[in-house]
Amino acid sequence: MANGVERMDFSDMQKYNSETNLTNGKKNKSGGCYVSTAVGFLMVLLVIAIAVGVGLIVHFAGGQKTVVCSCPASNGGQQGQQGQQGNKGTTTPSPDYVKTQCKKMAMDGDMEICMACPSGTTGMTTPSPTSKPLVKDVRIPLALYPLYYDIEIRPNMYEGAAENFTFNGFTRIQLRCDTPTRNVTLHTNKLQITPGSLEFGAEPGTAAAPSILNWEWDKDRQFMVIHLDGLLVKDGLYYVKMNYTGPLADDLHGLYLSKYEQNNDTIYVAATQFQPTDARKTFPCFDEPAIKSNFNITLVRKNHLKSLSNMPIIDSQDRGDNWVADVYQTTPKMPTYLLAFIVCNFEYTNETTSNNILYRAWSRPESVDQTPYALDVGVKVLTHFEKYFNVKFPLPKQDMIAIPDFAAGAMENWGLITYRETAMLYEPGVSSEGNKQRVAVVVSHELAHQWFGDLVTPSWWDDLWLNEGFASFVEYMGVDFVHPDWKMFEQFVVEDLQDVFDFDSLISSHPVYVPVAHPDEINEIFDRISYAKGASIIRMMRFFLGEETFRLGLSHYLKSKAYGAAFHDDLWTALTNQSAAEGKNINVKKVMDTWTLQMNYPVVMVIREGTHIRVSQQRFLTDPNAKDPGKYTSSFGYKWEIPFVYTSSVENNFNKTDADISWIKPDSNELIFDNPSVIPPRSDNVSWVLGNPMQYGFYRVNYDTANWMALVNQLKTDHTQIHTINRAQIINDAWSLAKAGMLPQDMALQTVEYLDSELEYVPWAAAIRQLGYVDTMLTKTGLYGAFEAFMKAKVQRPFNTLTMNNTGASHLKSYIRSLISSSACSYGITACTDESLRLFREWMATPSNNPIDPGLKSTVYCTAIKYGGVMEWDFAFTQYKTATVAAESARLLSSMGCSREPWILSRFLNRALMTEQVRKQDALNILVYVSRNSIGQGLAWDFFRNRWETIRNDYGTAFFAFTRLIGGITASFNTPFQLKQLQTFVDTHPDQGSGKRAFEQAMEKTNANIKWMDANVQSVQTWLKNQGYYTE
Repeated sequence: MANGVERMDFSDMQKYNSETNLTNGKKNKSGGCYVSTAVGFLMVLLVIAIAVGVGLIVHFAGGQKTVVCSCPASNGGQQGQQGQQGNKGTTTPSPDYVKTQCKKMAMDGDMEICMACPSGTTGMTTPSPTSKPLVKDVRIPLALYPLYYDIEIRPNMYEGAAENFTFNGFTRIQLRCDTPTRNVTLHTNKLQITPGSLEFGAEPGTAAAPSILNWEWDKDRQFMVIHLDGLLVKDGLYYVKMNYTGPLADDLHGLYLSKYEQNNDTIYVAATQFQPTDARKTFPCFDEPAIKSNFNITLVRKNHLKSLSNMPIIDSQDRGDNWVADVYQTTPKMPTYLLAFIVCNFEYTNETTSNNILYRAWSRPESVDQTPYALDVGVKVLTHFEKYFNVKFPLPKQDMIAIPDFAAGAMENWGLITYRETAMLYEPGVSSEGNKQRVAVVVSHELAHQWFGDLVTPSWWDDLWLNEGFASFVEYMGVDFVHPDWKMFEQFVVEDLQDVFDFDSLISSHPVYVPVAHPDEINEIFDRISYAKGASIIRMMRFFLGEETFRLGLSHYLKSKAYGAAFHDDLWTALTNQSAAEGKNINVKKVMDTWTLQMNYPVVMVIREGTHIRVSQQRFLTDPNAKDPGKYTSSFGYKWEIPFVYTSSVENNFNKTDADISWIKPDSNELIFDNPSVIPPRSDNVSWVLGNPMQYGFYRVNYDTANWMALVNQLKTDHTQIHTINRAQIINDAWSLAKAGMLPQDMALQTVEYLDSELEYVPWAAAIRQLGYVDTMLTKTGLYGAFEAFMKAKVQRPFNTLTMNNTGASHLKSYIRSLISSSACSYGITACTDESLRLFREWMATPSNNPIDPGLKSTVYCTAIKYGGVMEWDFAFTQYKTATVAAESARLLSSMGCSREPWILSRFLNRALMTEQVRKQDALNILVYVSRNSIGQGLAWDFFRNRWETIRNDYGTAFFAFTRLIGGITASFNTPFQLKQLQTFVDTHPDQGSGKRAFEQAMEKTNANIKWMDANVQSVQTWLKNQGYYTE
């Protein structure tokens, strides 16, 4: 699954800153109103509002449901013989909280709820009741193994209000008994089993099955447990089947509702997102990644629509009354989370690959002309991966579909990949080069998953990185094959490696391989560690193994584990065996365990002494004095197996191979390299040594002061003598080491003094990340004017060279022009701001003719809104609402956060949670956009706290967006007062869901920011004064 981060073409440089028992099974016979203490108290006070509450329930839960007065505690939307569990919270919820819970429970399918839902608003949200610990023993019992599923789904989205939409389902599962048992345990969530439909029996050839005694619902584990009156026989074949209904809501999980406008009509789409634990929200199942079965899917639709699933349609049956049932070919063995169901009115373009795979690209009809680029990339990359892995794509067709509402960037459903529109649709002349690369990267990422994740699946979510890390690396291989001129592997160091360095230098990080159980914990690790660190250490592994050894090892791994599940040791074995076959004899497990089983990474210290260098390693932390909470321990003592290479000004060879590697071992204090032909003498202050050429290794490098000065002088005299990647590395390492107190801040500052001579994208991207951090830290200090003058001086010369004329620019030239123009306008270079205002006003005069180059739109939009007023903002919002290209909508949404008017920003924040104004998938992004604005930061933080219950309940399971929101909204915190506010919020809101780790990281980063301010403001002031930018 691709993340949901959109490339916004540098519109704002600040963005680069970086109870364990089952229920008792007794049926309630007494009736009445079952309430928690807190809610009961509230109901006494607000009894007059009960009628309002019932009305809301009927509104949300639908006319088909019977609503009785029995307040929420309990049954999570399941019918059956089951017990009740009370809510023991003691804090009286706010009216807003009660209303939110009322809606949530109705949408969850609660059949016996009734709450007082008062109107009105509140100030600061009342803290949530103390949450009980998450259950950990959530793995489903496997006495029975599912062999075949027959599933029929019928979305009901044709009549009535959308809030009342539902779906009907039927599921039959053939089960093999591996261990005699009296229970059948399935995953279900928010499904209402049709009374009388539950049936259990034996398949022909197996002795008669025992009868069902009763069944119960374990809400904490999302288990449906069916109790039998006898023991099942080992190796016997049985079946369980049932009918059910579920809510078809716009929650972006399970089978959900999407919509769009077409000719003033609202068109509804039923779509799915099952990863990681939401297939159970659509059909009863064994919802774990290692449990693979064959699936027979039938989707029932109205005859004016189409349906799609993983396999081709083999029959379409007339069901009468304009209903059609599409019957699909049986799938190969696959896990539940990779299934996909779509009912829509979309259209498609198509091609056929050289291996006769039908490849189709679907979108809403008015956007189908934006699909050819993604289709072209998809066909080329799919064919390339078949050749590279030497494993054919095993399905007869591959569909890709752009869905108007989608939580992540894309999802790798086998044979039917679903995308957010911005990640698949590309319109030449409207979409930018950044949008184009985003599409290519996501398409490549999802196709990599067809092998890594789909054909071979991790045994459990603790090895999520085997999916996402590999796809996040292999995506670069795919795009590099299609667009070699884009220099994708140079971009890797700033897009992934240096980005995740920041996250992984915290004590609140986690190992790549991390134990997880509860769905909240699983959702939590869909983060930069699993994706970008996973990709970075795979890139490092390819380097130390050698390209061909790596490729052949992967091919053996995929073939040996095809249609099965794998543990990371299976991959290490395949690569080790290939290494041994070639006489390299690298113990891959021994090496990679040090990178996957402990968090963080090393800094390698390189000291020149005479004609040799002395090399040692230590754990790198942004705050070396931070107290490790001990959640994760290291059996390696935070030492790593490091593949070390180096070059020098004498050798000047950056193209090192696996043959050049020397290993720094965890049990060795240091290594001595004595090579006079490569290492210049210590007395030569002009020459330099550089560790980690091309930054293949996942580690930082520090040097003695003289060597740092030599590298800085090289940048100033002729920066082209150092490879583009390593210029970015020098900047990133120096600034990060200074932040950790391992290098003087003025040394880091000197690494960017040469920037006015730099015209390559990768070094500038690395520099903007670091300088953007300083910008954020200094924004509200007396030094900001001097820093702004310095930045203007560094940007002026490249801006004069590049200008804002992007006509005929290459891909990377467009990238660097976008970045420099954004910085130029941000720091007030008149030629940039004037041209931006002129272009935007020209567009406002003729809205149907946008004169702004796509590569500069983000800069122009942000600048015009920043220096304009409500007229400019309202124009942008109108264009956002009417845009037919998703990338354009995303650009406009980001730019509207640039306003300097607090009331406009407050209005924007309020619209974020209005689904009629902003798509749910984009809501949390607005809070981040506003928080990047120094004027809007406090507004966004207040809004976040004030609307916490709604944000957590409605968006808390959103992939990436929820954790990105927490990190983004607190990124600028750098005072003890802000730290205290953050700590107080965390302490009074213990139920943080999948945001728990993000809050831990936010507090750690805030502490680090405070320490940076204390340690470095004076040195930055002195440096700016010496540069002539600061006067007291």
